Formats: sequence, C-alpha cells, structure tokens
Amino acid sequence: MRRTRDVLLWVIAVFLAYVFVRQGSAKFFHDSGWAKAFRAWHYPDWFRIAVGTLEICAGVLVLVPRYARIGACVIIAIMLGGMATHVYWGHPRQMTSELLPLILATMIAIGRWKR
Repeated sequence: MRRTRDVLLWVIAVFLAYVFVRQGSAKFFHDSGWAKAFRAWHYPDWFRIAVGTLEICAGVLVLVPRYARIGACVIIAIMLGGMATHVYWGHPRQMTSELLPLILATMIAIGRWKR
C-alpha cells in the first residue's frame, strides 16, 4: 500500500512540475497569452513575473520530497488566487482550470506530511 501511495505521489509531482515549470516560464514573455490576461486583469507586469517565478520554484520543489509540501502549498495559494481573480472579474466558470492543480497539490501536501 505504501509503495502504491509513493508511486502515485511521484506521478502527481512530476505532472505538477511539468505544468508549473512550463506555465511559469510562459509568464516571462511580454507577448504571451499570460501577459495579455494579466493586463486584462489589471495586474502589473512585475506581478506576472513574480507569479511565474513562484510557479517555477513550486514546480521544482514538489520534486524534492523534503520540500514537496512547501511547493504544494505555494501551488495551492497560486490556484486560490487565480480562482479569486476569475470570481472578481465575473468569470467563475473559468476557475475550473485551477481545480485539478489545486486538488493534486493538496494530495501532495497531505501525502508528503512528515510523520
């Protein structure tokens, strides 16, 4: 049972790392879809870069079992912020894209809890 749990946590961690390193990197380009979205939400450019940096760091941290919980908590915070942005701008249906990473990061945070 423990081996199955560990394999599942690794699969989730690799998936989250792939998604967050890739999407975080995309936030550094001024002509990306993310740059346009952050401007539409009236966020400054530095905030987009900060979110991208946090996403990349979180993506790397979830791959290190000792720090995976920290990375997962950063992902959870970013996803909650993204959901709040969608609700604030009157697009609550768009926040569904944050649900899967939120759930998976929660699984990592709980699964990597130091016993």
